[in-house]
Amino acid sequence: MESKKLTDLLNKMNEYRPLDKDQVKALEQDIRIDHVWSSNAIEGSTLNKYETASILNKGMTVHGEAVKDVLAAIDLNEAYDYMIDLAGRDQSLTQGIIRDLNRLSIAKTHPDWAGVYRVVEAWPNGLETEPYLAPFEIEAAMGDLVDWANENKDKLHPVQYAADLHLKFVSIHPFRDGNGRTARLLMNLALTEVGYPVVNVFPDEKLRNRYMDVLAKARRDNNAKIFEDLIAEYTEAALTKRIKILQLNEHNIEQARKETNLKNK
Repeated sequence: MESKKLTDLLNKMNEYRPLDKDQVKALEQDIRIDHVWSSNAIEGSTLNKYETASILNKGMTVHGEAVKDVLAAIDLNEAYDYMIDLAGRDQSLTQGIIRDLNRLSIAKTHPDWAGVYRVVEAWPNGLETEPYLAPFEIEAAMGDLVDWANENKDKLHPVQYAADLHLKFVSIHPFRDGNGRTARLLMNLALTEVGYPVVNVFPDEKLRNRYMDVLAKARRDNNAKIFEDLIAEYTEAALTKRIKILQLNEHNIEQARKETNLKNK
């Protein structure tokens, strides 16, 4: 992971004139829709981005959508709100925060399970020989995760910290459902609270498979670096895209200033 390159890109992004309030709102809403759509689609939702946007922007659904997918979009949107609110606060990570991220992300689809640690064995699809942490070990492991997070938050590069937090959480897999969505919310909480843009893993077959394969290999081989490198790649792409938007904004403002037939009063 090229930490310096990511830091330099973040600094470059912060050098540009910010977008005006209306453009910030529109951009943030588009990123939110991308997150809700992509994170749910990775877990099997059949909604596309435009159907997700219709639900979140207008409260409207399209005929034929599965009720559970509509509810999942509403749930994750509320969990995303909570994540963004947390990012604006200066506070330590707690098991309560993690439970609440999970609780909100599956509040309507699985209300009885939301925020509750599992008591049965779990494993990745098709990998019964590679179970996640045993149920009786979860609570202690989550305590260790929170301790690690609060101890290392200011020691590691933010992108490395975010990737490691995601990986460590998924390796425990503490909840019956919503673990992937919760992991991606935790990762983005770690990124956005220090000024990095939200990172979304898009769910087309190639990208989803790469994300899932790297995550599984990192866990199986105890090799965090390969997952850190993947998240660094996503973060670099998000930073580069944001810089291009800010550059275009400055270009458009300058062009508008130059190209006018009106006389200065």
